[in-house]
Amino acid sequence: MRSRLAAVAVLLGLSLATVPVVGQQAKTAAQKLPPLSYVCTMPGDEGVLEDKPGICPNPKCKMPLVPIRLDAKYWCPTHQTLVVRDGPGTCPLDKKTLVPVTLSEFWTCADKPDDKLIDPGNCANGQPRKIGYELRAHGDHNPRHGGQFFMAEDAWHHMEGTYPTAALFRAFFYDNYTKPMNPKAFSGSVIVLDKADKELGTFPLTVARDGATLEAKIPPALGALPFKAAAKVKFAPELREQRFDFNFAEFSKDTAAPATPPATPAPKPATTTANPPAPARPAAAKPVPPTAAAKPAPAPAAPTPAPAPASQEPLILDSPTQIPPALAEALDESKLPTNTQGLLAELTSRAKDVQTLVNEGNLAQVWLPATATKTVALVLDANARSLPERQRVLISSAVKRVVTSAWELDAYGDLGNKEKITEAYQRLESAVTDLKAAYETR
Repeated sequence: MRSRLAAVAVLLGLSLATVPVVGQQAKTAAQKLPPLSYVCTMPGDEGVLEDKPGICPNPKCKMPLVPIRLDAKYWCPTHQTLVVRDGPGTCPLDKKTLVPVTLSEFWTCADKPDDKLIDPGNCANGQPRKIGYELRAHGDHNPRHGGQFFMAEDAWHHMEGTYPTAALFRAFFYDNYTKPMNPKAFSGSVIVLDKADKELGTFPLTVARDGATLEAKIPPALGALPFKAAAKVKFAPELREQRFDFNFAEFSKDTAAPATPPATPAPKPATTTANPPAPARPAAAKPVPPTAAAKPAPAPAAPTPAPAPASQEPLILDSPTQIPPALAEALDESKLPTNTQGLLAELTSRAKDVQTLVNEGNLAQVWLPATATKTVALVLDANARSLPERQRVLISSAVKRVVTSAWELDAYGDLGNKEKITEAYQRLESAVTDLKAAYETR
């Protein structure tokens, strides 16, 4: 099963940064490689990802799909191309926590460095091929300034909302490669909410003095922690306003370098397959089963990263980590109860974990207990094979709704849309109730 990070790669497009490997031996045949996936490289169609060769389904494209190997890695948030590792840890250069990213994996030979091969092996001179990595679009959704990070419905714009001090909401904006975007053409407002989501006041988002962010100044009487708010943003006059929900239990701690005004971004490709999530995807366009999360995204031409200092070689470990530990725990069926009553109790417990995060407004974390709930439901579905047919039909129907609503929670969590998440949770709650009732049917 693909990791959440690898699943996010369904949105992935053209490369942004190639991570060279200095003095690294190629993987041996005995080592497990990430599976092949097939993507379209046409701008606007990079969200297409298949498990087998074929043609891009967009009738305006029809380009052959290109094979790639997607892998979940960790790298330094500020020294990205210098340190890439297989699991969590600390950056040896600045002691910051490594962050999860999705990369494509390839091999090169010195005589043809531009040829990116999808398998290890030896070059014509007999030397082992050297491994390299490319960051994929949407491969890095980690906050840059200690805030909460969400993707817009167009799968192009991204917003990080922060609350650095009392009565100040600050928003950073990024493209689908998490490169800063100039917000001067954006407009919006911040709605302060109480615990019951009642609107207490609306305040405009304006361009900050640094020119790199939008800010809203909140009256001190409304700015105490915990601070709950919704930002409504328009990324262009012709686009509809989009809502992002935030809940800050403490002030945002910005460990990044001071922001500098980004250059005006290149125009977004005219063609795009990105659509708001609908009940059947792990994030939007790809024809994927609802058990994985995927989202399409246009990909612009990306700048070439600055070369690493000669004294600092990339620190890349070699054994791929396909599933991050937290997700592995959520997917691990071996730790589940072996009897039906225990499974039903675990199903209820995990669904309540989802409810707690939704009520707290912790939208970015909802995906994990939602995935865990789905895991239990699938085990219950498999265990129903010995039951009467009528009962199996009811159980199967409920399980499908659990899976679909879990996928929706994942997708809407990335969008930061609490209204949609709340609706998806209600569908999950209803499906869980029906699944438990179906098991009690005689």
